[in-house]
Amino acid sequence: MATHRSTDLLGLRAHVPAAAWPVIMHWLQRNPVIVHLSPSRKTKLGDYRVGNTRVPHRITVNNDLNRYAFLTVLVHEFAHYSTFQKFRRHQPHGPEWKAEYRRLMRPFLSSAVFPADVLHALEHHLADAPSSSCTDHGLMRTLRRYDPDPRPFLEELPASTVFRFQQKIFVKGERLRKRYRCKCLNDRRIYHIDPTVEVQLEQTTPVRRAS
Repeated sequence: MATHRSTDLLGLRAHVPAAAWPVIMHWLQRNPVIVHLSPSRKTKLGDYRVGNTRVPHRITVNNDLNRYAFLTVLVHEFAHYSTFQKFRRHQPHGPEWKAEYRRLMRPFLSSAVFPADVLHALEHHLADAPSSSCTDHGLMRTLRRYDPDPRPFLEELPASTVFRFQQKIFVKGERLRKRYRCKCLNDRRIYHIDPTVEVQLEQTTPVRRAS
């Protein structure tokens, strides 16, 4: 039985493209890293925690991601481990990490692993990878095509649509520079929400703007 101190290899294998598994298995055999499948988290898709003499290095990846998104996040987090091993002190998403991320992703940049549209998005993504895959909207839009039952992105909804996000109900407002200005109907406050968050439509009449 797998615990948090060991990797559930069968579970992990089921979450990645079949052609990617030999490389991942090779990594796990050569590095003291535990990969844990995490329940869905609203604030992150994965993370890496540095180990020590008592606690192993640990990577978590959300278990509700499709296999292409899961692999992308797994490589992103493994690059944090690899960068730490090589440099110890470095910027979390600085040039050393970006170089490691590109190096570790290289074996997977094949049509045997990713569909053509994901490959194209990844090549653009790797040219200057941001701190989170979530902030690369082009990559997230492409990866989302392979979700079994994708929810709409906020940016896809018409203005004044009522939607649910993080247990609250909002009305979609105007687009600012990077986010949408949305009014929360629970507390009447204004929130600025990322355009590529997945939201749930509320079965209600859209709010009409005053003329």
